[in-house]
Amino acid sequence: MEYRVLPLFYAANERFRNTIRFTLELTEDIDIEALKYAAERVKMRYPYFSVRIRTKEESYVLEENEKPFVISEDGTPKCLNSKESNDHLLAFAFEGNRIFIDVSHFIADGNGIAPVTKTLLYYYIEKRYGAGGIDTEGLRLVTDPVQEDEYLYPFPETPLPKQEELTVKQKEYDTFFFDDAFFDAAGPYSYHLLVKQEELMQCSRSNDGSPVSFISVMMFKALMALYPDMEKDILFQVPHEYRKQLGRPLSHDCLARVFTVRLSGKNKSMDIERLNTAVRGQIILGSDPAADIEAINGMVKLGAYMQTLTLEGKKQTMLGAVAGSLAAHTFGISYTGRISWGGMEKYLRNVYPYAGENRFSGRIGVEVFTMGQYFSLCVMQPGRNPAFVNELVKEFGSCGIKCTIEGEERYKLPDFMLP
Repeated sequence: MEYRVLPLFYAANERFRNTIRFTLELTEDIDIEALKYAAERVKMRYPYFSVRIRTKEESYVLEENEKPFVISEDGTPKCLNSKESNDHLLAFAFEGNRIFIDVSHFIADGNGIAPVTKTLLYYYIEKRYGAGGIDTEGLRLVTDPVQEDEYLYPFPETPLPKQEELTVKQKEYDTFFFDDAFFDAAGPYSYHLLVKQEELMQCSRSNDGSPVSFISVMMFKALMALYPDMEKDILFQVPHEYRKQLGRPLSHDCLARVFTVRLSGKNKSMDIERLNTAVRGQIILGSDPAADIEAINGMVKLGAYMQTLTLEGKKQTMLGAVAGSLAAHTFGISYTGRISWGGMEKYLRNVYPYAGENRFSGRIGVEVFTMGQYFSLCVMQPGRNPAFVNELVKEFGSCGIKCTIEGEERYKLPDFMLP
């Protein structure tokens, strides 16, 4: 079977590898045979992830790849779409008590890869411990039929009817960026934090259960503690997925729309509840249905235009679009949504996804995931300096929220090659 690629594919290059490393940290060291068993079942259940890239006329397409997924036994990420990964865009690795799922962000976003992690973990547990006591509702198993909506190209052929104009227009800001000297130069570094969900949500008072607004406020307060005289704008880059507007709730990828949320250093004297209300209001406005439809129609028009270009023209067009959209932000924060592990969390110590290697200086990225009664925060920086993370922990504590640093590491993501 052949699958159509999203236009962003053509932007891949040495600076924009766009890969994800999802980490499952278990309570015991990994059993290789159980992991092989689980990886084979992932291949069976997700045929649209068992693919390789092929050039077709002046375009790229994805076609089935029957080779087995690669499992690296030393935790090292393998270059995706190369001989190292058997030409796959998905690969596995393990080291100690951690399983790594390496995947191209061009074929999956956080909501698309989350079911894969649950399927892998289920079959790993089944093989090693037995699956008794696990609630399989919502789990995608090999005995379930693959739904067509999972793998179809998510965007329509023609634009959607427009609604009233509600889109919050992006503006020019006097933005704060961390100075290069704030971090060491040895490469991307991460801190793994756990925050009690119940405690955070009691403080958040959010009306939709999302922790993003409150975590953004905590990050803002931590930054103000480091720079008390700051008056510049602090910009938060927030992804918003629009599967609902696409009518593709099961889609493995929807190319999430990103918008900007702003707080100013001049707001530092505001109390936390007012700050949270300010951020939450911007998120609600930024994620309105009219903005989703506008973004979807933009993708439809871009897709049609791309079909008129040569392969090289597609690459140059998308590289220009990516360069234009990667406007510098102080922070980026992404939340996959509440994930029910169905009892499998008793085998987990932590979960944390890495996305991007912070190649754009002065920016910190935070990936938020759910693990049992906790929010797992993966704070990714251009370097090791723990000053910001230490202040972040203090800010949570000042609100009566327990936040602990569970681990830290210099991390590396897989490379990616186009044919």
